[in-house]
Amino acid sequence: MNEIQLIDQSELPQKLDNPIYHPLNTTCILVNTGTLVINCNGTPLLLQAGNIFFIGYNKYYSFLDISTDAKFKILNYDRNFSSRIRLSISKYDAYRLIHANSAVPFVPKASDFDSIWTLVSALHQNCKKAQIQQKDFLQKANINIFMAIIYLLAAIIYDSGESHEAARNQRKEEITVQFLQLVADNYKQHRELAFYAELLNISIKYLSISVREITKDAPSDILTNWLLSEARAQLIVSNKTINQLAQEFHFSDQYAFSKFFKKHVGITPSIFRKQQASNVTN
Repeated sequence: MNEIQLIDQSELPQKLDNPIYHPLNTTCILVNTGTLVINCNGTPLLLQAGNIFFIGYNKYYSFLDISTDAKFKILNYDRNFSSRIRLSISKYDAYRLIHANSAVPFVPKASDFDSIWTLVSALHQNCKKAQIQQKDFLQKANINIFMAIIYLLAAIIYDSGESHEAARNQRKEEITVQFLQLVADNYKQHRELAFYAELLNISIKYLSISVREITKDAPSDILTNWLLSEARAQLIVSNKTINQLAQEFHFSDQYAFSKFFKKHVGITPSIFRKQQASNVTN
């Protein structure tokens, strides 16, 4: 089952020579014992026992330090997996859970963390068995375990105040989820709201009203943030030139890309790359 992947501390490279991870899927790190220090998008972050930390797929991270007693698991899951499993919660909440992203770790109650750790450990073992035995019932069992993990994570996120309590318009919620999924697949090529409105068969105005009401963010800001997050990650984890990145993100030339980047970040891509280099090499 390629949609779900799990590794633990024993499966990481033995030497901490700071490999940089740029996941194509959403990543969830669960720390059972010990401590970790990771670099997430240029910011050092301490993770301690009982912490749960989500990393969106358009970010990068590396391990700066791992204590000798650290036991942790890294759960990766397909960002489009939400469309292939059935969760008995609203579509937008399901989307947010599958695509969870946070600047700080969640710190659940010890009993809640233990429950999730037990399920994740069972999922880890079953994933290994499924790779060897290729049994359909094991894959189905893994999906059910994963759904149970998501529900428990939902409770933790909601308890932390991350949920939206107000009742939401179902149609606008559906439009928002479809828009976010389209952005994830097309943000490099298309930055015009007209493109997304046409695919959704609605007006740009109604798209903007729907997305802002559900997410509290303007759709244009969401597009910009997706592009900037990926641009930052590529400037650090790849050796692509500024011109190559400009072509990848469908700018007319590197000057247009640099102007866009500087407008939102405050510095040019070249300066950003030089400033961030020490964060992932030292």
